[in-house]
Amino acid sequence: MKRIIKIGGPLCLLYFFLLSSTAFSQSFFTAKTLPKAPGYGTITTRLVPEEIVRLIEKQNFSFKEWSSFFYVQAAPGAPAVLGTYSIADNHLSFKPKFLPDPKVQYYVTFSYPKLDVLLNENIAEEAEFTDIASFDPPETSQPEVTSFIPRLEEVPANLLRFYVYFSAPMSLQNPYDYITIVDEKGGELVDPFVIIPEGLWNINHTRLTLLLHPGRVKQGVGPNMTLGDVLKAGNSYTLKISKEWKGASGEPLKSAFSQTINATNPLERAMNINSWALRAERKNVGVLHVVTDHPLDQPLAKRMLFIRGESGQILPSRVEFDSPEKFRLLWQLDDSETLEMLIDPRLEDVCGNTPHYAFDLEGTERTPSTEELKLEFKLD
Repeated sequence: MKRIIKIGGPLCLLYFFLLSSTAFSQSFFTAKTLPKAPGYGTITTRLVPEEIVRLIEKQNFSFKEWSSFFYVQAAPGAPAVLGTYSIADNHLSFKPKFLPDPKVQYYVTFSYPKLDVLLNENIAEEAEFTDIASFDPPETSQPEVTSFIPRLEEVPANLLRFYVYFSAPMSLQNPYDYITIVDEKGGELVDPFVIIPEGLWNINHTRLTLLLHPGRVKQGVGPNMTLGDVLKAGNSYTLKISKEWKGASGEPLKSAFSQTINATNPLERAMNINSWALRAERKNVGVLHVVTDHPLDQPLAKRMLFIRGESGQILPSRVEFDSPEKFRLLWQLDDSETLEMLIDPRLEDVCGNTPHYAFDLEGTERTPSTEELKLEFKLD
């Protein structure tokens, strides 16, 4: 008869036990069950004889081979949970690729007969150990707004996007039920956003993109003629986020959020990348300091700016912004002294202007060019 013990409680390491032909056997597995414990989710064998551990250690088992004799399942008969195996201090450990789901009971198995088939070593041990483990949920905390982009004292009246960053994943509630823009008199703006069901999120659900309605930003089209501009130059607005909005944990925002938006004259011309100021320096990495002529769409720019070395290879790099008009490109140094910053022609400023056309300039080409955009610089 098998005894099942739920993993959880105040201890970092809790054991779940098996009953064999004798009364209470020693615990065969341990599990790290508390979210704050290093290696949360790891399951370790305790009673595999040292000589068998040494036999396993000599092998270069694949995941398929490991999981043929030591495996974790989310349900009986389900595929083995993905993860990595390791050996330390004469113990075998499994660490799942993804954090365990507190709502799931995991079936853990270690089979000597299946290991014997794999090793073909006539292992004397014949038992198969199986038990069920469950894990404590991560501690829930109230999410809060951590950042708001663009960070500008004044924004062009034809701004296209806001980005709101949260400290934890947010729920799939309709974001537009909790976000408003009000004018200086406290009046709520009508239909300022493009409504996208459940919102436009990054993969972690911690960054929300708010699109101001382009039909109202663009002059002379239906929504603009009917409702007018979303933002008017010279006016001040406040974007508000209600504290009633809940995170994925079910907890509401820690506090309400508000951001003042001062609208200035619209930015209605294409970017001129040849006017950008570049200064390169050599540290433990290469650093290219760039000052632009337009405030850039920062999340977009981080995917559209690259460094190419003299060999023609794209070098590993990342973009760090000081402000929407000032950023640094950091790259892994090679032997290159003359390099190029490559600019994806789809790069946009905060108003949707690109290096090839203005968003709201009638008669300009609307299809991004495939022409390679580059700025050469030297590294002393």
